[in-house]
Amino acid sequence: MNNWLILSKQPDDQTLIAPILKAGCKIIYQPRSKKNFDFASILRNYKLLRQIKCDIFHCYNDHTSPLIAAKLARVPVTLWSKLSMSSYYEKGVNPKGLQRLMLSTRVTAYCVSRILAISKRAGDEVIEQVGFKNKVATVTVPVSLERFFSVKHSAVRNEFKFINADFVITAIGHFVEIKGWDVAIDAFAIVNKRMPNTKLLLIGKKTSESFYQKISAQIAGYGLQEQVIIAGNRSDTPEVLKASDIFILPSRSEGTPAALVEAMAVGLPCVATATGGIPEVIEDGVSGLLFERENANELAEKILELASNPTFKAQIIDNVQKGLHKYSISAYVDTVFGHYQHLLENNK
Repeated sequence: MNNWLILSKQPDDQTLIAPILKAGCKIIYQPRSKKNFDFASILRNYKLLRQIKCDIFHCYNDHTSPLIAAKLARVPVTLWSKLSMSSYYEKGVNPKGLQRLMLSTRVTAYCVSRILAISKRAGDEVIEQVGFKNKVATVTVPVSLERFFSVKHSAVRNEFKFINADFVITAIGHFVEIKGWDVAIDAFAIVNKRMPNTKLLLIGKKTSESFYQKISAQIAGYGLQEQVIIAGNRSDTPEVLKASDIFILPSRSEGTPAALVEAMAVGLPCVATATGGIPEVIEDGVSGLLFERENANELAEKILELASNPTFKAQIIDNVQKGLHKYSISAYVDTVFGHYQHLLENNK
């Protein structure tokens, strides 16, 4: 049996390709659908799936048009991994008018054999919007846990010229509005007034230039150019986290964020938004702290609570790595392949 991986573009990290090819998998590059219902994408994928006689078709971000193609091509087993909450949840609004039909999600759910939601909350959202409860299962985000468990030392503090007295708060993500870094800056301004030795380290791609400019202006407005370090994208995430004192995740929406699991795997106390699948990762007050979405004042209070109470911080650190093994890559692979096998057997 041939295994095919269909990608819309070359991955940024080319080292990811070699193991795939070594495992005997063939890679095909297909253009991403231009919209949810893209006739050209449907036709293109239909022809491909018929040509390779596909048995299992598993879609991630680009799903509706390819899965319509799979349905038409009579692929026996089809899956959709739902990796985030809907745009309505992200914006905190309810769909109106025809939007309430959730047509793209509804068609995808109809076409697939199984929906693998990245968190229970993400799966519940599908059920609330379009039904199909019998098709929904939770499959948590995969993380290279050993890489984070094993890091012991870090030279990152020296790189950024942090002194021993500096209290380093780190956020990892992208410069996009959904990540809530504007909320982080507002909160940090409050924290820094109380604790002048604090530093805020922002790690991630400048995905949105306009949001990057907004954050830069916000930092300048508070006069925090020396206290907030924008470090861009980094390949040494475990070492960055090891050099930090607290990790924050002020996202407006998340399915289950890998960055949060990674920070916990390093042993960092985390403060994150009580949104999406995050409360499934953090038990508030036990393995981390949660705060209300958009509430910069509460985020600041939670940071100060950890920073000013070493005993409480130590209690959080003692609990932070417990139960993380369910996020391992091996656990993810076993679970997904279990779904493949079960669905194939039931299709006979």
